[in-house]
Amino acid sequence: MRISELLARDKITVSCEIFPPKKDGAFGRIFEVVDQINQLNVDFISVTYGAGGSTSKKTVEVASYIQNKHCKPALAHLTCCDSSKEEIQHRLEELKANGIENILALRGDRPENYSGGGSYTYAIDLIRDIKVQGDFCIGAACYPEGHVECEHKEDDIGFLKAKVDAGCDFLTTQMFFDNNIYYNRKLQVQVGHPAVENWGF
Repeated sequence: MRISELLARDKITVSCEIFPPKKDGAFGRIFEVVDQINQLNVDFISVTYGAGGSTSKKTVEVASYIQNKHCKPALAHLTCCDSSKEEIQHRLEELKANGIENILALRGDRPENYSGGGSYTYAIDLIRDIKVQGDFCIGAACYPEGHVECEHKEDDIGFLKAKVDAGCDFLTTQMFFDNNIYYNRKLQVQVGHPAVENWGF
């Protein structure tokens, strides 16, 4: 099931996030944790993606286990910072081959001494490529209190709207502490853009 469909239901949606193992072959414990989480009847499980794609293959393996072993929607994180278009295309093909249809498209944290060697500058560039290369449900990040790298909140709203226009199906928030900021910014973006109605928590 697509995450956008889950979020469109008139009920609270509960999800969990897990981190792939850093060591090769260390999947046993992760799969045990997934089995335990599945018993809690969460709506979906998201799987993170290591900095610079360091756990990218493991992300696919864990997401595949969630999706195909437990028939539970898996949300695979995909970061583009420091990645080539060829690497992203390969990862998308792997996700598609494993039946993963939900992707959280992120720029990712720039490594220390980042030189800008990848093919992508922002998450919106990744969203556009995902939209072209497959029928995925695409999620993106949003920042109710403003992105730390964005000087003006008005610009931040514009960037968020651009993600939606590029094909983002749902948004998930960074941690925030003031609900009024969340609701006010949701209204700012929502006008004329129904796709923004479903903000994930």
